[in-house]
Amino acid sequence: MTDTTSAGTVVVLGGRSEREFTVLRDLGYRVVLLDEQVPWHCMPWVDVPIDVDVNDWAAVAEAIRNDLGDTPPAAVLTHTEPRLPLMAHLTQSLCSTPKGLSEEAALNCRDKWRTRTALTQAGLPVPQFALVADADEAVAAAHGIGFPVIVKPRDGAGAFGVRRCTSDAEVIGAVNALLEAPPGTMSGALVEEYIDGPEFAVQTITHDADTRVLSVFRQRMTEPPVFVELGYDHPSGLSESDLGELEQLMQRALPALGVRDWVSHTQIRRDARGFRIIEVNARRPGGRLVEMTTAISGVDMTEAVTRLALGLPPAEPGTALPFARYSSITFDTAGTVLYNEWAPVPGPKAPIVEIEVAPGEPVLPKDHPEGGVYGRIVVFGDSPEELDRAERSIRETLSLQVVGNHGLDWVGVDSREYKSCC
Repeated sequence: MTDTTSAGTVVVLGGRSEREFTVLRDLGYRVVLLDEQVPWHCMPWVDVPIDVDVNDWAAVAEAIRNDLGDTPPAAVLTHTEPRLPLMAHLTQSLCSTPKGLSEEAALNCRDKWRTRTALTQAGLPVPQFALVADADEAVAAAHGIGFPVIVKPRDGAGAFGVRRCTSDAEVIGAVNALLEAPPGTMSGALVEEYIDGPEFAVQTITHDADTRVLSVFRQRMTEPPVFVELGYDHPSGLSESDLGELEQLMQRALPALGVRDWVSHTQIRRDARGFRIIEVNARRPGGRLVEMTTAISGVDMTEAVTRLALGLPPAEPGTALPFARYSSITFDTAGTVLYNEWAPVPGPKAPIVEIEVAPGEPVLPKDHPEGGVYGRIVVFGDSPEELDRAERSIRETLSLQVVGNHGLDWVGVDSREYKSCC
């Protein structure tokens, strides 16, 4: 093996976005991409694509050694949540000077039971919770916590498998569904207190033990019992005092989980008793919240986490816009989707329009288990009125509509990688 660049090799576990790779190439690194099956569209962006069973940690390590020989990688990196523990493990075992996220911190964030346990021990506000192994334990936990409760998997993302339950029967159904076909990989399920209040997505960067909040977005969701992300708004509507309280909360929470020199995407709810931490994800946000954060903070989280993984300081922030809105594309009925194509608009306030189904393909309602989010519209501006005009113009151009399937059953392969935003 011969390096084609001066800085060394970075191993990337999974990847879909060109930006993930161009950041590394711009910094002078050779890129090796490992995945179950490396997508064809990623081939031009990397130096070496390797197909490997990424659930077999030993096989992944062997594939890396086969490519690099005795030369340690400069870093191991992933932007995919399920691969964070593997990334941290390989960083520790293969890199000469491990940097970025530790394996303990990755597991603390990936496993929601560990997250809540560590935060509780640190005296930080989280919902009441219990780890259960079967439906009987779940019902007992629900009665101990008090209805309504949330049933969710120990790991996973995007609100998959998360359900609000108001009775024993609903708890039994939700827990049995998780245990029979778990969306994650960890045994058991969580039963926790339902926090009835607004939800916020908080993005941070931590460097040299200094945590800075990059963005706080007010999150719009469907009504329970299921939770589908309908969109995000900036500004969040919180006061300066509230934002300061949130920043202090994050400055305590991340060290409690062992997250240092890394980024995070955290979900927080607030009820009459104050803020409560729902989830801490040791990664950038999904969907297009990275671009939204870049627009309002001047910080590109993809670039920031890449530099932190390499032991480099984050770049200086760029210019920022005062207003942004993210609207998920969802549907109320099943059928065939029709819409007009959208032509990209250049410029500093260029909107993002992304639809993950082609005209003529089937779609399902947002509250269907196989429905959810089919795309997103993100607009930027200097006022709420400018956001309104931009989104209205896009929707009028697209003319999204769903027509009936005339009694035919919904069939087909769903090609969407994500059915929720984050």
